[in-house]
Amino acid sequence: MWLLDFSLIRIAPMCIDIVLADPYPVMLDGLSHVFGQSPDFSVKSCVKNGDDALHALRQHSPDILVMDLSLTQRSGLALLEEIKAHKLKTRPIVFTGAPLGEVMRAIDLDIPGLVSKEKSSQVLTRCIKSVHEGGKWLDRDLTVKTMSLLLEQQKKNSHASQLLTPREMMVARMVTEGWPNKKIATKLFISEGTAKLHLHHIYQKLNCPGRMSLQRYMQEQGLV
Repeated sequence: MWLLDFSLIRIAPMCIDIVLADPYPVMLDGLSHVFGQSPDFSVKSCVKNGDDALHALRQHSPDILVMDLSLTQRSGLALLEEIKAHKLKTRPIVFTGAPLGEVMRAIDLDIPGLVSKEKSSQVLTRCIKSVHEGGKWLDRDLTVKTMSLLLEQQKKNSHASQLLTPREMMVARMVTEGWPNKKIATKLFISEGTAKLHLHHIYQKLNCPGRMSLQRYMQEQGLV
């Protein structure tokens, strides 16, 4: 009778299939080298834009997509929305140095993984393995910065709403959409002079020197 010694059996570690998407060749080459040298990963494709990334996901159906938000042709946010809408099995990990506003929108899309490009490849590796196992990994420093930005924007939005009357807020939104004073006046059934007066008060209350400054303020604060 033969006895099998299970202690001699070696179980090979699971290999994680990944696609890398980054618009910067140096970063893409670096990531490809790091993960290509590890037996824990199988790099299925390296792409530089969002359209190619989506094609690679459909072709290879990898476990993980490591992606920057600053993709071209199809933006990183658009790619995340596509993955979510079509319920692709690939779990996206955002590895980025994009502006905090974009990071905030990515978090709103319920991404399972987020790592700042300021962090090491070892941190990214731990993130990938955690997400692959069904976990969620959000870079603490980046998340704190993003939440601080959100609170600041909410505070400014509340401030603007308190400063402007409902009619002034309506005029400010029209200006942001590119409406001239005459068209604003016609729409609101007021004289062009009254429209200019509303605009003068808006400039003073929000400390904006002109239309361009007002448009930028409204866009930055999400008031349009």
